[in-house]
Amino acid sequence: MSEQTAGALRAWFKRVEPLYPELFNTAHVICGNYDQAEDALRGAILEVWSEGSQGGMGFRERLRSTLREEALRLSAADDGTLEFTWPGIGEDMDDIILTQAGKEDIDVQRVLMLRHGVGLSAGRIATITGMPASLVRSTLSRFETKCKRKLPAKDRPQFDTLLNKAMKRQLNARTGIPHPAAVYRAFEAEAATLQAPTHRLSTIIYRVLVLVMALVCAVLFWLFAVLVQPPNLQSQSPTPTQAPIPQPGTQIETTYESEAPAN
Repeated sequence: MSEQTAGALRAWFKRVEPLYPELFNTAHVICGNYDQAEDALRGAILEVWSEGSQGGMGFRERLRSTLREEALRLSAADDGTLEFTWPGIGEDMDDIILTQAGKEDIDVQRVLMLRHGVGLSAGRIATITGMPASLVRSTLSRFETKCKRKLPAKDRPQFDTLLNKAMKRQLNARTGIPHPAAVYRAFEAEAATLQAPTHRLSTIIYRVLVLVMALVCAVLFWLFAVLVQPPNLQSQSPTPTQAPIPQPGTQIETTYESEAPAN
């Protein structure tokens, strides 16, 4: 790999790093397994890079959505043999909601994180966890009732907002996540294998476009030549009508009466 290409990859990966903790923790809670979460993270980063996505808000949302779909795909492929390694929600004594969440069973914590951190529907959470969707909804409702009792009265109307913010803070925690350098090295190695085919494909597409444009130009030139060509009209001068030449002994009729001979 050339130094220029390696530099471009490093510069692109720098745009991913601000979201790196959130992406891995999202994959971990969806997959439930550390190694599978790392695979989902690498796959999502590689896919977004191969699409040529750059920085910006759209870039971040593209990373998040691609990571979710990749983690969901790997989670669905799990046959139940992988070890469940997600550590759960860390308690925070300064946050009533996180303190209460940390006291719940790991299954309840996972449901809370999937719903209010990752933003998945009850149906998708049921698919991931194996719980019926009705049980997912009742679990969320019981936690809300339990937690609201411990919140100050002024904070209860904002419970959903406070819970979402608390779960987002947990997703951005850097504790227990793989070092970005290790993920970058794997990304760099996989990206190198994709660069040559991508370059050849771009060259082929370019050549096809050039050929198509050349054909279009030829057709337009021919059409222009046909349209501007003057009509090939052969103008023929009319032959003037000549009076018949009288032959000797032939009397020519006329509309005038012959004058009588003078006496």
